[in-house]
Amino acid sequence: PLAVLSLVLNLILISVIIVILSTLITRPAAPLAACPDGWVGYRGKCYYFSEPRANWTDSQKNCSAHGASLAGIDSQQEMDFLRRNKGSSDHWIGLQKEPEQAWKWANGTEFNNWFPIAGREHCAFLSGNNVASTGCRSSQPWICSKP
Repeated sequence: PLAVLSLVLNLILISVIIVILSTLITRPAAPLAACPDGWVGYRGKCYYFSEPRANWTDSQKNCSAHGASLAGIDSQQEMDFLRRNKGSSDHWIGLQKEPEQAWKWANGTEFNNWFPIAGREHCAFLSGNNVASTGCRSSQPWICSKP
């Protein structure tokens, strides 16, 4: 009788453990955090394409106020995504350089020159089919990105 009771209790315990484990295993993963309203998600980042215009510095400040920075571009796929979504206007991106210095991203990392930048000015923007530079005081829309 004691052996039977022990066996029954062990079977109940094993059944409870199986139910708990199967519930944990089949539970859907927590959804990924959605991008804020007005932002567009792509490959784990959120992007904001502005309509207002500002100079490069004020554009970066606007991005910073939203926990973002002017967009960095890490791949051709990301470049293509930005071009598809920006509309017909040129938009600031997060590349800037001091005179006689290398281009740097808004986060301070040096640009590795994986795409050409047309022009001889100090702030970069995404154009129709290329990246170009102009004076940083020029006023245009911008693209913010955040992880």
